[in-house]
Amino acid sequence: MATIHSATLAICALPGVHDVLLSPLYETTPVGGPPQPDYVNAAVVLRTNLDPRALLTAALEIEIAHGRVRRERFGPRTLDVDILWIEAVSLEEPSLVVPHARLHERAFALVPLLDVAPDAADPRTGWPLAAWLSSLDTNGVWPLPRPSRSSSHDTSPVTEAQSAALP
Repeated sequence: MATIHSATLAICALPGVHDVLLSPLYETTPVGGPPQPDYVNAAVVLRTNLDPRALLTAALEIEIAHGRVRRERFGPRTLDVDILWIEAVSLEEPSLVVPHARLHERAFALVPLLDVAPDAADPRTGWPLAAWLSSLDTNGVWPLPRPSRSSSHDTSPVTEAQSAALP
């Protein structure tokens, strides 16, 4: 959890970024990839004058600063910062797709995103992102702290911070 808080502080320190809000934290079951511990997920909503590509570059730099080394797709990691959604923006580029290409099938990303951006809508269709969540299984998404788990489990080394930007 400290990694998510540290990454959020790094996002707050970016030039041109303000009004940063961190969602509640969630423990989530990994989707795809090799066997690995549960993730800790959150979403950050912010306002920025950075263009999406510059925001992605900054996100990747924050990952590296937190020890992220890309070894295996969907494999364990110290931090994963994705751009999930940008209000009224749709992009399809080789290195950046907004809204995130698999957001519509990922409860672990939608739940925290909707905590901080409850009125978020798909910029291509205008449909609320909450409609996507209504069709997903959220059984693998638990708010933290989880009283049924030992506190040592909450310090999983694998974390994921999701981000959304408002103009």
